[in-house]
Amino acid sequence: MKSITTIFILFLAVITLSAQDITGTWSGDLDIADQMGQTQKLTVKFNISATDDGYISTLDSPDQDAYGMPVDTTFYKDSELTIKAAGYQQLVYVGKLLDATTLNGTLTQAGMSFELNMKKETE
Repeated sequence: MKSITTIFILFLAVITLSAQDITGTWSGDLDIADQMGQTQKLTVKFNISATDDGYISTLDSPDQDAYGMPVDTTFYKDSELTIKAAGYQQLVYVGKLLDATTLNGTLTQAGMSFELNMKKETE
């Protein structure tokens, strides 16, 4: 019985650790209104990697043919991800990890805020 309890506890620990993995490519669509009032989708991707000191990431905007753009800060704690890129009109993304593949958050840029919910891409 003791070994079954130990296996169960180890199983729960593995599930918890894998659910908290923020590394990988996260993709979501921004709904942007143009000057004519038409809504257009703009895909945003964050490519997040772990380092000895925490996390680093780059930003992709495939619809604008822009890839690997560096960001200033990538911070993850208590299921909350914050990415800051001052060089892109003070871009800030704050998202909450809901499960292993879903981030719900807000992207703020140039004083405007947009809902940006993201899904983790599979490799």
